[in-house]
Formats: sequence, C-alpha cells, structure tokens
Amino acid sequence: TELPKHVTLRVATPKGRGVEQICLMATELGVTRIVPLKSDRTLLNPSPQKLQRWRRITQEAAEQSEREVVPKILDPVDFSDSLQLPETREAYRYICVARGKAPHLLNCLLDLRLGLDTGQTDPAQHPGIVITTGPEGGWTTQELEQATAAGFIAVSLGSRILRAITAPIVSLSIVAAVSESSVKTKGDNFA
Repeated sequence: TELPKHVTLRVATPKGRGVEQICLMATELGVTRIVPLKSDRTLLNPSPQKLQRWRRITQEAAEQSEREVVPKILDPVDFSDSLQLPETREAYRYICVARGKAPHLLNCLLDLRLGLDTGQTDPAQHPGIVITTGPEGGWTTQELEQATAAGFIAVSLGSRILRAITAPIVSLSIVAAVSESSVKTKGDNFA
C-alpha cells in the first residue's frame, strides 16, 4: 500500500480544520511526511495540542487505509527555513503555483517517469518527491524566488484556482496515479 518513492508534502497551514482534512486524505493517498509551513500569508500558528491531534488523525488514517508506514508530521517550520531540511534537498522538488505559465505537475512527473530531461539529476539518486502547496492567496514573489533558488520547480495543478485544502490532495492524487499506473516504459525511472 506504499508508493514506490517517498512523498513529502510541504503545506502552508490553512485556517480552521483544514490541516486535519489534509492529514487524513494525504495519509490515504500515500504521503510519507507532512511538513506544516508558516508562510507570509499563513494565518494559523498551531499549538502543541493541535499538532498532537494532527498526528493522531494521521495514525488513525494509516490504520484505516492499511498503510505499512504512518506518515511523520514534522513540527511547523518557517517557509525559508524549510528549504534547508535534508528531506527537501534529497528529492525531486515541486512548488505548486496558481498563476503563470508553469508546466502541469502531471507532465513533470510523466517526464520524470519517462527519463526525459527534468532539469534535475538522475532519478535513481533521489529517494523521493517533495510537493509544496501554498496558503490562501498564494505564495509571495519572495517565497517563489527562494524556492526556485533552492531547486524547486514551479508547477501548475490546472487552470482552476484551488483552495489551500484542495491543492495538496489534487497534487498527491496526481503523484499516486502516475506512480501506480501500470503503464511501464523503457527506462522507467519513477517506480
């Protein structure tokens, strides 16, 4: 029930119970690690009790979906500090953007799977994929510049503007669909 590559979801924490929904559905979709981000437009500053609740929800979701691995939820971290985490540097890195002419995440993952030039190094050297989704209102220009300087590729999830709780689930659904697809190609680098 696990995906062939480790998937880290870096998510700008939405208001309300959004993170709870994200933890539940991301676990069902196969995420390995969730990193709550404090961005310039993040409203939520979670308490230790809230973080404990997210971990409990993740544990229960892992049991319900018969996961072998319970996703790890890291303590919330500032966006700029999160770019230096080892889990972030040792993976294919994508940051979802709502506007602009970024390539679709699906196309980037298919290119990776087919072994096409992705602007990143050999897939065999990277154990995972990092997906970063933004806050309500999107990323600031400075945050996007920091992410691209750290090696993140800006990607789109389509022509619609998605809510902060929808984008993580859409992105993980795309990752799961590509990684679990039965279509194999010569030199398949994704699995």
